Amino acid sequence: MRCCIVYSSCSGNTRTLALALARGTDIPCLAVRQAPDPQAFDLLALGFWVRKGAPDARSQRYMARVRGKRVFLFGTLGAWPDSPQAQRCTRIAHDLLAEGGNKVLDVFLSQGRVNPRVLAATQRKGTHTLTRERLLRLREAERHPDATDCLAARLCWQRALDSARHSFEHLAPV
Repeated sequence: MRCCIVYSSCSGNTRTLALALARGTDIPCLAVRQAPDPQAFDLLALGFWVRKGAPDARSQRYMARVRGKRVFLFGTLGAWPDSPQAQRCTRIAHDLLAEGGNKVLDVFLSQGRVNPRVLAATQRKGTHTLTRERLLRLREAERHPDATDCLAARLCWQRALDSARHSFEHLAPV
């Protein structure tokens, strides 16, 4: 079974998770800018950072090229991983992949520090008021992804790999 990890990262958060998924394996781990044709793989781990409540544009363009594959999604965002924003982003990514006839095996989201330039831009534009609640959440997000997040992502990825291998063995010609 041919696998590849492809990620897009703005602050290094998603890259940290991607490298955690690849650690100890011979699975290629590539930034989306250098990513190979997705059709060359049976299983893809696709990582993104959340921008405006959706996967970043580069990730979305790559996802649109994926057809008929098994996919593990992972991503990072400044919001809580179980927040409405995270759920919306997951739904957008899932729907985009479903359009290509793909099967999403699992999803892992982690908080991650927000790029200071992105944060400054939202403040200049006045799109997100820096309330006490938001400031506390952003401070917590700066601590992630941490070792616990990386381990949780690896375990989730391992389950997806095991599921895909099981399916692949049953489908592969003898």
